[in-house]
Amino acid sequence: MSAPVKLYLACWFLGAAVQSAVFFTFNAVDYFNFFFPNNYKPEVYIGVVIGVGASLGATITVLISLRNNLLKVVLIALIASAVILVAEVVVTPQTDLIKQEVRFGSLLALVFVATVIQNIGGGALYNFVGKNFPRFGIHAAQSGGVCAFAATFVVRCISKGSFEKEKNRSKGFRLSGYLFVALVVIIILVACCLAAVLRQLEGDSCQVLNEDDEARPLLLKTKEENLKLSRKQIIKKNWPVFATICLTLVISNSLFPGITSQFHGNYNCSSSLKSLHNLSSHITRDAATPNPPVSSDKTGWFVVILFGCYSVADALGKNLPILGILYNNKTILVNLLLQLTVAVPVLLIYFMPCVSQLQSNWLAFVVVGCLGLVNGYGLCAAMMLLSPGRNKQEEGQATSIGFMFLQVGILIGMSVSIVLVDVVFTKVK
Repeated sequence: MSAPVKLYLACWFLGAAVQSAVFFTFNAVDYFNFFFPNNYKPEVYIGVVIGVGASLGATITVLISLRNNLLKVVLIALIASAVILVAEVVVTPQTDLIKQEVRFGSLLALVFVATVIQNIGGGALYNFVGKNFPRFGIHAAQSGGVCAFAATFVVRCISKGSFEKEKNRSKGFRLSGYLFVALVVIIILVACCLAAVLRQLEGDSCQVLNEDDEARPLLLKTKEENLKLSRKQIIKKNWPVFATICLTLVISNSLFPGITSQFHGNYNCSSSLKSLHNLSSHITRDAATPNPPVSSDKTGWFVVILFGCYSVADALGKNLPILGILYNNKTILVNLLLQLTVAVPVLLIYFMPCVSQLQSNWLAFVVVGCLGLVNGYGLCAAMMLLSPGRNKQEEGQATSIGFMFLQVGILIGMSVSIVLVDVVFTKVK
């Protein structure tokens, strides 16, 4: 196997592993919803905990300025997080042995610790890759993360199709949890084994990737090798890229999965004055018999397919930049305008549930797929545009800071999603 292929596989699996806590929790939403009642809103609060933990872990990596033993930090973080993720699927189904409040609190604590630890490793990984294998390694890590997200989605579909009609649904969902965590642990173990490849190829990236000084203008043998830029200088130099990384995740996570999981709810359209003009197109309801609004089926196939559309499109978007990047480090901001354009129909579908033309399944699938495609391409392109820099240290710091902005964007986006779902929509519906 050639060195570039080995390098790509190593970065791919490591990129998947450092995001495994996030994609495991997002795609295991059916599992968590089954073992906790609706009023606990596990898909919401677990998402927020992930956002806080991921932001904290990535920020810690930037603040302490890890420079040495980066791969060792990655390996320790992955092994520790794997143990904690196993503990999650052990604690969650213990409905008879542990009180519900204690189980839920323990789950949130485990999710938080696993996410913090894993994202410390993630920051160290992107620092290492940015220093030694910019663009090529960054793309592989980004692609690995999103493809592993799609892999856990496949497990979700298999487990749902296999267990939803079982008489003993509790046993079925227990098994689905084990399947999820088994996939994650396998990815982490393979990543740990392949980390040795990065250690062997470290420092030889130009030779490994057959790059010359013009293709990769890193002044590694000049006096600038020892030049150190402050974090403030790096952020100022790359602010359009960092802004794109953060705001891309803010927009996407404001809409997905929170708002999109509530599509097609059975709302009482006749109770809204704003929807009176659509009343004739809906089933006539007896005014004396109130029909309270309920949320969409969180474990139904419509939502599962919706997740699949986003996952597949996001994976496609993150693999396209290897063919070419349409933007530079300034025009990358244009991708945000495209994303906002796609966000408009998503909000219309959600905030106008009584307009029948907006509630067709195909429209939801297409719109959410477009959101994933624009998100994936813009995010991966922005991360790749952080390099090359003037020296290895600058590239490593810039990539690590980019990873931090990525996690902060997820946190802000999840918070905005809660406001939209629990506050804004409640007042305007």
